[in-house]
Amino acid sequence: MSMTRPIGGVADVNFNGQVLLFRGDMTWSFQKFEKKGIAGRDGRVHGFTSDPKIPFIEGSYTYDGAVTIAQLEAVTGASISVELGDGRQLVLRDAYVAGSIEAEGDDGKIKIRWEGQDGEELAAPT
Repeated sequence: MSMTRPIGGVADVNFNGQVLLFRGDMTWSFQKFEKKGIAGRDGRVHGFTSDPKIPFIEGSYTYDGAVTIAQLEAVTGASISVELGDGRQLVLRDAYVAGSIEAEGDDGKIKIRWEGQDGEELAAPT
């Protein structure tokens, strides 16, 4: 009988060596291009377009004041690394915080979307 490990459940998130207090809602995509089909008026598929896509890692964190919103806004060229519960690693290079940065005072929560030049998903050690 083989043993399986959870994909999620736990994760450590770092940017430039600084640990962030990760809460959840982790999504990522390192896909280089997004394909979209082209349908003709004759009912046939005529091919597809391939549009560039920006690699990202997004998640919710506890906003404890260790890093201010102004400091997050100023981040450029960062290295983001995530270790998932199953041992896989996500690496985003030359990253910045994209979009609006809004902290929730009631829950002490902040959602951060990191976008970068290059992302890589490394398999879990066997």
